[in-house]
Amino acid sequence: MLVLTGGVIHLVHQLAALQQESPQELAVLITGVLTRDPPGLRALQSTLEHWFQRLRQLDPGRFGPLHLVESEAPLVPGTWDLACLNNQWVVGQRSVVERLAIPRLLVCGDGLGVYYRCARELRAILPSLLGLPIPEPGRQVDYVLSGRQPRWHRPPRPAAAVCRAERLQLLETLVDCLAEEAAPLVDTTLAAAGELGPLWLCSVPNLAHQFPEGRLPWALWQTWGQRLEGFDPARQRLVPIDHPKAPRGGSLEGDRPPWLADPVRSPIPLEVLVRLLERRQPQRPIRVAGLTSALVGVAELTAAEVAWLPVAPLWRHNRAYRRRPLEYLHRWLRARRMRLLQVGQAQ
Repeated sequence: MLVLTGGVIHLVHQLAALQQESPQELAVLITGVLTRDPPGLRALQSTLEHWFQRLRQLDPGRFGPLHLVESEAPLVPGTWDLACLNNQWVVGQRSVVERLAIPRLLVCGDGLGVYYRCARELRAILPSLLGLPIPEPGRQVDYVLSGRQPRWHRPPRPAAAVCRAERLQLLETLVDCLAEEAAPLVDTTLAAAGELGPLWLCSVPNLAHQFPEGRLPWALWQTWGQRLEGFDPARQRLVPIDHPKAPRGGSLEGDRPPWLADPVRSPIPLEVLVRLLERRQPQRPIRVAGLTSALVGVAELTAAEVAWLPVAPLWRHNRAYRRRPLEYLHRWLRARRMRLLQVGQAQ
């Protein structure tokens, strides 16, 4: 079995979905944008090696065959029976499946089960509403997803569910492995938040490149801050957790309101950071705002509350969307789908 994945939180879901499988070989290959970032790829591979070693020690019967493949090049066509994907249609995973002629696919969805049929969700609406699969000649395709997928963006047949307890256990082993490395990041986040009231974080969406100046303007944050129920800008601070794909200088403009802290660029997943913050200050409530799929994972795997930011202010504060309205519509559909998925998981 070959697991093609975009990152560690994807793997939490994918490894949990493989609970019923007993492969003689279980290999993991990183795909996606990190393959074009050698330092970032090496850092992720190091994290995975550490985590896999821990999993093999805890459950040698299940995870004994688990190992990391550093590149696609040595993989031989015809030797793999099953590919576990977090995205069935992204080219980085699709090309591997086709080159290796893998006959069976297990589609687990991005993150904690968000189903992607293709890179741009708009292309999936009509086939999803009609219940039409994209042909996979000669291949068997199964789906293991979490929560309720909306009618306009769903797999072509019912999907199996993943055990939540299994995901939680896998996440805790990952948190244990990263705790020492991430301790300075936890310190930085707590210092940025201050000491009063709940700890407010914001998972910054990967949108800065769509704005004219390549940054999210402070007026947008002003609007978002006014919409956060329970947030008191006179006493509390909102700590932006910058997206891993954010511009080198960060997603935010230089001028911003005093209640908005300096952004934190986290090399670890938001779900892991929240669990580490919960361990450090177990009595302090944590609230996470945002528009990203990480909020689904935070709601599912931690005790933190999530608050979905409104999408409409993006249109008002970005004149570039008038020329490229599909970018805005894509974000609106994505945010809507995330909220539906979270509701489905809660039920």
